[in-house]
Amino acid sequence: MSRSLIVCAIDAGATNIVRVKSSGSSSCEITAFKTIGFGLDAFQGPKGRKAFEKLSGMLGKWGQEPLVLALSPSSILTLPAWFPAGASKEKRESLGRVEAGYFLKNVEEWSWQTMPLTLGSARTDALEQYMIMFYPAEPGRSINEQLERRYRVESSGLHIEPIVRLTTGSREPMAVLELEAEYAAFYVSRAGKAETFRYWPVKNSNEREFFAITELGTSPVACVKVTGLAADQATVKRIAAGTDRTLEALGLPQQVTISPEAKGCPHSTGVIRAVSTALMALSPLSAG
Repeated sequence: MSRSLIVCAIDAGATNIVRVKSSGSSSCEITAFKTIGFGLDAFQGPKGRKAFEKLSGMLGKWGQEPLVLALSPSSILTLPAWFPAGASKEKRESLGRVEAGYFLKNVEEWSWQTMPLTLGSARTDALEQYMIMFYPAEPGRSINEQLERRYRVESSGLHIEPIVRLTTGSREPMAVLELEAEYAAFYVSRAGKAETFRYWPVKNSNEREFFAITELGTSPVACVKVTGLAADQATVKRIAAGTDRTLEALGLPQQVTISPEAKGCPHSTGVIRAVSTALMALSPLSAG
């Protein structure tokens, strides 16, 4: 049975709207796309309402279809944690709040997401390791609440786990280097779970490139996929010169096709994040 889904991938300065259609298998087709020249920053302050109205108006074309939000804030905070094996999403959310109370000030100003890790054997069979990723609650919380008044919002969260989940069903590892203005991240995933996850806040390009070269030296995979808004050609070339790993742009997954109606859809960072989020939302594992 086919199913259509709308994804809004929103970073600091842009919003990518992608409509995908799934046939019920592990593949899907992009049937429409739109890039808007404003993002999370535009939804804050006195002009935020105008940005929301413009976004909502563009979504009106598919008003009856479910909507998923993929948020990419300028930076996040990370904290490894151990949770009871088999804990539900709701239980992990509750335990995440406990950890937030120790880790953060003004907990109500933050949102968080828990991502499973397979960094090694558990302390006991009763525990599983997760990475808690904290990010500012606003403006994501307000965007979600306002859209829910008009549309059926199924979920809202960070883009990172959807990219990790691209390896679901595969025993081959995938290494990803993500470069942003205020952070760099390196992670290796296999069978839909992260085996390695490193995250560094950075102040400038020198720090970002130093982190990248250092982490790539530990990569178990010779070919590393590169993504992120700061992954421009010159930066990637400098990083490549400092490592023996091959760097290759993270593109659309093989199971994703583009319909004639969406011809010209770019393989940009925002579109890749949107499509990855759609695949995760359409997967049976997404409820776990």
